Amino acid sequence: MGANGKLTEITQEFVSTARETLETLYAIPTVSKAKLLKSEVEGIYSVEYETKQLDFVREVPRTYSSQATIKIDGSATVISKTSAVELVGVSGSKTIEIDGKLFGVVLRSTETKGSKKRFVEVWENNVLEKSMEVTNIHGEFYADETFGGVAWSPSGRYIAYVAEPKEFDAFKPRGFKKNEENENSFGGMADPRRYEFNEDYGETFTGKRPPVLFVVDVDEESIKQVEGELGGRKDISPGQPIWMKETESEELVFTGYIVEPRHLGQVYCMNRPSQLFSCDAEGNGLRNLTDTSETARSPRVAPDHKSVVYLSSNPFGAHSGASRLVRVWGSSGEREEIIPIVDLPSKDSVGGLPARFPGLFTLYLPKDPWVQVGEKTFLFCETIWNSSNAVIAVDIEAKKVSKIAFPRYNQGSMSFLSEANGIVLMAYSNPAKCGEIVAGHISVNGSDVSVDNYSDLGLIAAKTKGAKLIEEGIEWSVLEYPERTEFLETILTKPKMKTELQKFFWGDSLPPLAVYPHGGPHATFVCGINMIPTFLTILGFVVAQVNYTGSLGFGQKSVDSLVGRIGDLEVDEIVYVAKDLGEKMVVDAGRMVYNGGSHSGYTGAHIAGRYGGLFRGLVLRNPVVNIGEMHARSDIPDWCFGELGMEYTGDMKIHEGKIGGPLMTPEAYKIMWDASPQKYAAQVKDPILVNIGLSDRRVPPEQGYQFCRLVKANGNKEVECKVYPNVGHPLDTVEAIRESVVGFLCFYYKHIGLKR
Repeated sequence: MGANGKLTEITQEFVSTARETLETLYAIPTVSKAKLLKSEVEGIYSVEYETKQLDFVREVPRTYSSQATIKIDGSATVISKTSAVELVGVSGSKTIEIDGKLFGVVLRSTETKGSKKRFVEVWENNVLEKSMEVTNIHGEFYADETFGGVAWSPSGRYIAYVAEPKEFDAFKPRGFKKNEENENSFGGMADPRRYEFNEDYGETFTGKRPPVLFVVDVDEESIKQVEGELGGRKDISPGQPIWMKETESEELVFTGYIVEPRHLGQVYCMNRPSQLFSCDAEGNGLRNLTDTSETARSPRVAPDHKSVVYLSSNPFGAHSGASRLVRVWGSSGEREEIIPIVDLPSKDSVGGLPARFPGLFTLYLPKDPWVQVGEKTFLFCETIWNSSNAVIAVDIEAKKVSKIAFPRYNQGSMSFLSEANGIVLMAYSNPAKCGEIVAGHISVNGSDVSVDNYSDLGLIAAKTKGAKLIEEGIEWSVLEYPERTEFLETILTKPKMKTELQKFFWGDSLPPLAVYPHGGPHATFVCGINMIPTFLTILGFVVAQVNYTGSLGFGQKSVDSLVGRIGDLEVDEIVYVAKDLGEKMVVDAGRMVYNGGSHSGYTGAHIAGRYGGLFRGLVLRNPVVNIGEMHARSDIPDWCFGELGMEYTGDMKIHEGKIGGPLMTPEAYKIMWDASPQKYAAQVKDPILVNIGLSDRRVPPEQGYQFCRLVKANGNKEVECKVYPNVGHPLDTVEAIRESVVGFLCFYYKHIGLKR
């Protein structure tokens, strides 16, 4: 800054370059879904796909629908492509083919002059047949993956979806004349139920009323809330509906989250008590289909509509970990495990699992996971596999798992999109290649499945300026540390060549290092496009995305190894990675910086207090700094106990003498304090920037505020705190992305930038 508070010329050039680069990269479209449809002409297919993109002028994310015609004759060639059409107000959609006809349902929300309305649209062969307004029937649609979903019954008569219940009536001003038909006006007072304590589900669900199921009778053109026996179960919050049909009757199957006595935060958590339930369209005949000692989520009905596969995990404890793939039959309730939890990968193929298979690490199954090849039916899904996101094919009858090869290299990030006639669509990316749709050919040998002869369709980002920057400017590798542990890996990205964009950070010596561990702590960075590391690499940094012990994709033992050791084990490994890169002269050891959010904000605060001088600047995004204080305000209080090896009882019953949740005792607080970086606040002397999302429900903003106060009060004048409104834990609004990312780059420039 100049003396008058304005940017100096060099700083103006720097900020302008940083902002333009950020907007170029973050505006790269990404594919969110795709469907492959065969035509009447042999070898000709239609690809319907949706993309998402950030608009930095309007400051909103935008979603588009496009269509392409491709020819597959050995390789795939795009013949034609339509212009993108923006999808506005679409909360969910689903298609079904019955007797050669294509039926679709769209859940649509509109707003005109401040008036919000909601509709359920039924389409037949791309013609709008019915549009039903539901504004006065219920509140907002649930469109997320945790609760949301829309599903056709096999007959095509019923549609199930999830929404907020209707809001209870507010008061009427004095002078209101009671409508004789309205028996619930309470003399003009508000409906007393309006003020009953009814918790939301924390992060991303702030202010939303708990979800309920609705069923559309397409023939009768009626829409009703599913009540009956389900309506009497206040301990169940339903979501993720599907339909099953074993006899003439059609049954609704859904994930029921067990939510009494407290509504815990749900998003990103696979350890929440939950079961699969079935009932009829009225909510009667309610049955539990699953094992109450395990969780259940992401149900997918088998092609014959008689059984359901789902993911199952252990309740409480670590919020993420390995899952089981389980199958259940509705009529008998019989269950069988298809994929077990894997403790450690085996070097050899064992029990139908491929060599080095780490287990099933995924939050949800694909919406339409089934692939039919001849008489064989396979389930395609993705799983974190070390530092990659891999696709596997599962023969659920033989309980045989096949790993699908990547289009290039032996690593990357790949997800299953769609299949038709033996041709599969995948989304594929790696750190030097933006996500694209690729088409491949499926081959089957018994229960073994492979995909080869991939073709990159180039439909998503191939011709964008940002994609060119990435592909021409980044090289990458995955580093292993067998001398230390099999559970530690680093995705290392480096500038491929010197460019004008790098002049602010990389000069004639070695490049600077940005250490970028993941949060969680049970998460994983995979070899795809991770935009903050990409941005830093393009501007001249070497970036180390650290997957420390406790990360997903290395077997359940990796997850369990960190529990009870947070603040020590992963901190030591992160420091080891940074020092190793400096000692090997990959980077300039005197110009290393740190960037971490949530749990990696926590590890960064530890490093700042215990390893002073290692980093020239540390950016902490929504950091955990005092676990004991966090427990009373976070939507995931169980995390505070579980990550330190203490049991949290979901029924909230108090057991005398027990050290663990839900009751905070002096003994439990001491364990949390001993693991909290706040106790080192007086020792923090390195420059610190804390970025806070004001609406964060996961890590209370007070955590970051108090850390900054303490560090500054104890002599560190290089402390900054930035607070971003209307954004939660991920800092993922367009405003927060632009301002916080350019902001922390300016912070780095201040402390290690090359001044001219």
